Amino acid sequence: MDDNWNFLLSEFRRLGGIADNLCQKEGENGRGIFSVNPSLKARIFTPSKLLVKKDDIYLEDNKLRIKKDKEYNQEIRNFFNFYQDNFSWGSGGKETTELFEKGLSLFNSNLKELIKKYALVDLEERHKGKWDNVIKKQFLNARGFKFKDSSFIVPLVELVNHKVRSLPYITHNDGISTPNYPASNSEIRHSYSDMSPLNRFFYYGFFSEESIVFSIPFSINIEDHGIHISCKGKSLKDDSMKIERSGNKIILEGLPIADVNHPRLPYDYFNEFMKRIGDINLTKDLLLRIFELNISIRKKIMEESQLIENEVSNTLTKLMLYEINLISSHD
Repeated sequence: MDDNWNFLLSEFRRLGGIADNLCQKEGENGRGIFSVNPSLKARIFTPSKLLVKKDDIYLEDNKLRIKKDKEYNQEIRNFFNFYQDNFSWGSGGKETTELFEKGLSLFNSNLKELIKKYALVDLEERHKGKWDNVIKKQFLNARGFKFKDSSFIVPLVELVNHKVRSLPYITHNDGISTPNYPASNSEIRHSYSDMSPLNRFFYYGFFSEESIVFSIPFSINIEDHGIHISCKGKSLKDDSMKIERSGNKIILEGLPIADVNHPRLPYDYFNEFMKRIGDINLTKDLLLRIFELNISIRKKIMEESQLIENEVSNTLTKLMLYEINLISSHD
């Protein structure tokens, strides 16, 4: 096994981390974390002392370093530097992030406008400023873990790849660990968070066949009822329902429009929405209109994306087709 990997594990353990039965190698999803002995459990636990707050990190000679005025001892700084240089930012992380952002920057103005309006991602704003800092920001955003109301970089746990329908990482009072999986010869994976494929793409830089799709922003007048319904197009967590009402104006924070695991969710959610606004006479035709609107916008994005022809736009096209198919399967 690689000397750098062995040194990383020995330092990690010396500083209070747990790294049981682990190796790093290439798998179906690129480089990932596997068990050395498939008959034994594999586990990573990164203690809070090794967590580095995202805002405490800066670029020095194009390397990720902890800001000098932050309170981390030299041992932690040395460990962080070695980890970033050999296993994270300096070992393909920077290049992968830069390739994705360059691909996005080549989108034409029509596609950028559609993405801004319907995916709520302003690419012009995202790419403002010094390019190296843009890449650093996107890299850290995609790798941040929530811990005690802040976002942290979590060495080793960060190297575990995302998988839909897998367990989430575990947050403890004193650190973060991988899920408690039984022994396996498969790659160790966990779920980063619940997201739609479109959000996953822009936030993490890859396409994943996520199980839920949310509506794009829309505004619809229901003239027969004198009602104006709009949706902000946000993702929702834990089936939360946020509705604002001001006179005849009703604003939804977000609306699920497809769910692989719970195909009835869009209908159940919409029925609950109608009950809450006290107007149960709205027909199911409205939901069908919302489905059709979402499909037509995604087709527009897909058509514009096909004009670009780079790897990132090809992935966006594939993603749009996946979401269209999920929404279309509502019958």
